[in-house]
Amino acid sequence: MNCSETQAQLSAYLDHQVSDDAELRITAHLESCASCASVLAAYQAISEFVGAESDPEPPAQLWSHIEQELDAARLAQPAAVTSGPQGRRFSVRSIVVAATLLLAVGMGLISLMQNTPDHHELGEEHTELAIDFDHYLDVYAANPLQATRDLFSEYPAEEVEIEEATRRVGYRPVIANSLPVGYSVDSINVMKMPCCTCIKTICRNDSGQSFVVFEHDAEQAVWFGDREKQQHVCGGMPTTVIEFDGQIAATWPVGKRSVTIVGAKDINEVTKLMPYLGREPTSL
Repeated sequence: MNCSETQAQLSAYLDHQVSDDAELRITAHLESCASCASVLAAYQAISEFVGAESDPEPPAQLWSHIEQELDAARLAQPAAVTSGPQGRRFSVRSIVVAATLLLAVGMGLISLMQNTPDHHELGEEHTELAIDFDHYLDVYAANPLQATRDLFSEYPAEEVEIEEATRRVGYRPVIANSLPVGYSVDSINVMKMPCCTCIKTICRNDSGQSFVVFEHDAEQAVWFGDREKQQHVCGGMPTTVIEFDGQIAATWPVGKRSVTIVGAKDINEVTKLMPYLGREPTSL
């Protein structure tokens, strides 16, 4: 089951309205896909919010202010009285109260959804980031150096040592774990991006092939945009992978951050690197 099929059934899955077979397949997919799991978490948060039994408390002066406005409106033009079923009459104040409460609940839901990490409806700045990174991948396949230049032209970057990178971003990056034998670090750059400050590390293996490691201070990066994604488990870590021109890019979570590698040869190389780049580094 892929991400599209899973997410189309998440609402029914949450309400236990899918078949037993579908429930097993969705559960298996969620266990290996951080992106779909985050969408499910958003559904759960909204469900819990709606189900909470709490009465919003209006500001102390709200009703008197509304009555003053209504009195002023009546002086200008008498208001019609609305009748409900069986001749029941509703006052204008009752209608205003109901509308105000509905608005309060609606605003609460909107606020919750805006603050829930739904990676399919990101803000404008994240959309631009996904577009820029999509361009980066296209250029990287032919000319990694030019791809870096293009990315740095969009987002200011500064080459630093590992300790300075730690100070700038507020956490010790995974590259501090070192790399397996046969791999080395060429440079570490701190980049100012729309959502956070990102660490970009250029690495190389003994055969001369380079690859890039990004560490993004968020639960899930938006690097891959609409490209076709595959879900793998590399070294025990759920990993999202895309293929581009004979190379791969992969991203996986480390704590509340995500690590993304661009330019790996294959899944086996990602698996080889995972014991080093797939865990929080030891403290100083």
